[in-house]
Amino acid sequence: MHSEAVIEGSVVTSSTGSRDILELVAVITGMRCAVAARVTRESWIALDAIDRAGYGIRRGTRLDAELTLCKKVKDTRTPLCISDAEKGPSLDHDYIPATMGFRSYVAVPLVTRDGALFGTLCAFDPDPRPISMKEVESMQRLANLYGLHVDSADDRTRASSEATSREMSLAQSRLDLDESKNSLLLANGVAKLREEFIAVLAHDLRNPLQSITMAAEIIGTSKLDKKQLKLVGHVKQSAARIYELVEVTMDFARGRLGGGMLVRKEVNEDLARSLDAVIDEIRQAHPERTFTSSTDITERVLCDQYRISQLLSNLLINAVIHGSPESVIQVISSTEDGVFCLSVANRGAIPPTKIGRIFEPFDRQGAARPEEGLGLGLYIASQIAIAHDGTLHVMSAEDSGTIFEFQMPLSSL
Repeated sequence: MHSEAVIEGSVVTSSTGSRDILELVAVITGMRCAVAARVTRESWIALDAIDRAGYGIRRGTRLDAELTLCKKVKDTRTPLCISDAEKGPSLDHDYIPATMGFRSYVAVPLVTRDGALFGTLCAFDPDPRPISMKEVESMQRLANLYGLHVDSADDRTRASSEATSREMSLAQSRLDLDESKNSLLLANGVAKLREEFIAVLAHDLRNPLQSITMAAEIIGTSKLDKKQLKLVGHVKQSAARIYELVEVTMDFARGRLGGGMLVRKEVNEDLARSLDAVIDEIRQAHPERTFTSSTDITERVLCDQYRISQLLSNLLINAVIHGSPESVIQVISSTEDGVFCLSVANRGAIPPTKIGRIFEPFDRQGAARPEEGLGLGLYIASQIAIAHDGTLHVMSAEDSGTIFEFQMPLSSL
């Protein structure tokens, strides 16, 4: 499958083959974000991208080239490798890497078949990743192969024939990856066992929890004095809170064990009303905070209304806990150009070292207040987005605050 786009005067052909190259880059480096980028004097433009770290990088993403590390790679025509920025060269003076929270980074020059320096093939991750020279060399071979996908308008035929000759290099690269894949499979096996244990534990808590709730309901119907009724009320509230934690844990387990988030998509004509109800619920729970909302949903939305409401609730709770206490929390929802968009904005910035891991489970942004729960809210929100074939990304800066934005395509109804 192929698609084409004209970027800076060149015809760029994106295909399954180019996507496979990025997948190989991710496996070679162990990094969750891999990008083929066109780098000019002014701009850094993503031609193809794999982003499993939540940076919001996708095909067509454009950045200021002067603020990127890739510009240095293009200017020097030499690879650049950083295994751990906290133990090596600091990225604080490089605006984009520092803002997005890179700790590891590797890039090699991307050269077209006629020898022109086009850009870079790069990978980065919020966690440290050891990179050897052998892996850099393998990545350079993949960059050379990717260069065949960057076609000039008058010479695609020759590029296609050269792509065939590069298949041997790609096959050799796959052989080099076997040892790394075996280690990765072992690590994934250990993680899966841990997550299966969490799922079983959460599931088995349901029956005793149901017994506690039913017993409290029965006791509550008896003749009790005010003190006893108050105690029964506390038991009910605690049971309800435990039930919420169990459900959150089950959602986490479904997302991590390959089944994915369960969604039941239906045509919704009153989604705006459901979103307003979520805002009112959070407003009542936190009367000290100010909320504003703007709704422009003019089309029917095919979605799981409960899950979309859950996504909004998790984003609002995150804004209440981590945003500036004096700031207004803004919610905007709309349908436009075949896309449903939902955003939550507040003052206060996420530390650059945290933003790259913001959608990972059990991440609580470094705070320790007990009311903050398990740290699964943003992870579950991201899984709800994925289950709707959508995206959830975050933008955060000291001067502009933090914005979480969810987008999903409006399916044909």
